[in-house]
Amino acid sequence: MKRRTASAMLLALLISVLMATGVQALTLITNTTSGGSDPYAPLNLNPGWRFTVKADTVTGEAVCVEVHPMGDAGNFVQTQCVFSGGANPYDWTCNVFTGGVPTAFRSKTVQYQFHAANIDTNCQGNPRAFTGFNWTFNTDPLAVSLQSLHAEPSVASYNWAAVGLITAVLGVGLLMSMRLLRLRR
Repeated sequence: MKRRTASAMLLALLISVLMATGVQALTLITNTTSGGSDPYAPLNLNPGWRFTVKADTVTGEAVCVEVHPMGDAGNFVQTQCVFSGGANPYDWTCNVFTGGVPTAFRSKTVQYQFHAANIDTNCQGNPRAFTGFNWTFNTDPLAVSLQSLHAEPSVASYNWAAVGLITAVLGVGLLMSMRLLRLRR
């Protein structure tokens, strides 16, 4: 009996200490990025890239992605990801450079990491749970998007369409005449 009382008092003391210090939830972030040219390479949005993660975030917390060219850690960009739903751990989608990829990131090996931060702070509010720059991918040489494409039909395509139409009409006519010959017999 005395042991149970002592254990209960120790447990109550531990809980009260944890509550007094304001325990913060530890956010676990798992990289689920795929769709690029190699494993963990982001999907090329042309322009820009899409990263995906699963994270056990809490209310008021967001996931961020940070990218920089390899060997140029001072030239980095952080982007807050968008909550995409799912069950805990929740899905997050991170689109980077959708307005155009800067020259410093073209034809480079790019490193990236994820971290948690307070929501709506542009990834600056209380950053925590950094994954480390554990992933890299190679960018396209131009990393630009095709704005428009216009194709003119060639004269040969009109000729082939005419040949196809004539062949179809002759084929139907031939089948009809063969059928009429069978009916006369």
